[in-house]
Amino acid sequence: MSRTIASKGLALNLLLVTLWVGTGACARPNRSAEKFAQDTEAAQTFDSNLTFNNVTLQEADEKGQLWWKVKAKQATYSEDKRNAVVVEPKGELYQDGKPIYTIEAQKSEIQQDGKSIVLKGAITATAIKDGSVFKGNEIEWRPTENVMFIRDQFTGTHKQMQIAAKQGRFLTREDKVDISGSIVATLNDPQMKLQTEHLIWDTKQENIVGDRPIQLERYQNKVVSDRGGANAGDVDLKTKIVTLRGDAKITANGSNLNISGNLLTWNIDAQTLNAPQPVTIVNPVQQTTITANAGSFDLQQNVARLEGNVRGNGEKNQSQLTANQVTWFLDTQQFQAEGNVNYNQQNPPFKIAGPKASGKLDDQQVAVSGNSSSRVELEIVPQVR
Repeated sequence: MSRTIASKGLALNLLLVTLWVGTGACARPNRSAEKFAQDTEAAQTFDSNLTFNNVTLQEADEKGQLWWKVKAKQATYSEDKRNAVVVEPKGELYQDGKPIYTIEAQKSEIQQDGKSIVLKGAITATAIKDGSVFKGNEIEWRPTENVMFIRDQFTGTHKQMQIAAKQGRFLTREDKVDISGSIVATLNDPQMKLQTEHLIWDTKQENIVGDRPIQLERYQNKVVSDRGGANAGDVDLKTKIVTLRGDAKITANGSNLNISGNLLTWNIDAQTLNAPQPVTIVNPVQQTTITANAGSFDLQQNVARLEGNVRGNGEKNQSQLTANQVTWFLDTQQFQAEGNVNYNQQNPPFKIAGPKASGKLDDQQVAVSGNSSSRVELEIVPQVR
């Protein structure tokens, strides 16, 4: 025989059912009202292990719109009737009278106070809207606040990513998930892994925003192709653009480059990187470093275009290049410079200046050109013997 139990008036409903179970349906019809009241009072203070089969727990608002509805194969209640250990619970969580999540478990402890419900013990919640599956050892639903918590080993599987963390706080009205604690998010497209301590995941706008230090790895054919990190960052899952803010760094394994700056915008599909603020590029293999006020990078063609106070340094021969604009071909280490170009080196020592220049920093091949309105200046510094 099934039982439907709401938390309001829960104690009385349980007592009535308890009396029915306790007497084995043998209660006499001529039992006095006084005796019934005495037995009810005794049950309220005595029974501490109430067990029912095929139980339904539900709660609704003042308008009768459901907040939650959970069916269980069996339920054993605590003395205050607020907590229960249930076997095979299955149900729905409601918003505006419509189910938004289904929940289920093999066994769970349920706590309800009329305003919220808490389920503990390997719970699975499935979003009705898109089929996303979330798991944790504790789920709490607060319908008046439109908030669902999944705590303790929170994991999620969504069409765009898989995620693991300590807790997920679902803002169901806003379609956002506030995720915190030892986060590892594996994105499906772009193929990327994120690690941080706090993320806001906007499922409607399809973006992820992190306000704590973040590390990322990009994969190609299941192999790490690029790495990055920053004090904060976000990923637009629709446009596949990654933005890194504050001490941002990207290591492009294919070109052996370390790119750093205060703000880096990485277009994964286009394989471009934009740095609208001061940027530094280091090639550890060629032992060259170049800085500029801003820059853009074609990571597929391995070409960097730098603007504003561009300065390049080659460690091998202690060479230096300054210019207004520089195009750097990273595969060959050749460059083209324009505007107030100055080049000098220590071994052998000489200086040259002009409006344009081209060459390679690492092997001392530099050509400077002028025009009718400007001239090339060459200074050879004699070596002291």
